[in-house]
Amino acid sequence: MDEKMDTQDKRKHARKRVKITALLKMGVHLSGRGFAKDISESGMCLVAPNIFKLMKPQQIHEYIGAHLRVMFPSHSLTVNGALVRIDAKKGEGALTILNTSDDALWQQICSE
Repeated sequence: MDEKMDTQDKRKHARKRVKITALLKMGVHLSGRGFAKDISESGMCLVAPNIFKLMKPQQIHEYIGAHLRVMFPSHSLTVNGALVRIDAKKGEGALTILNTSDDALWQQICSE
């Protein structure tokens, strides 16, 4: 079976490819700029090399489950999530959505 299809089948909601500028904040010390690469109602993939590429491979497991605040200034929207995957080589992180500042707006962005 095609690996891409297998991954897609496991997802609760279909992903939509986007490139939306985002400001990220994780804890007190980690913050930076990046962009959402793909989104869905229940998750997203973020590209933020200034955060994710700095993580050493032995540290990555410590960040899984960490809460991350993602602000989309162009939409006046904040999304809170928990990290489920980090790819330090690509500078990407995937998160599951916990809540948003405007659920109706988030659903609209995901379905446009």
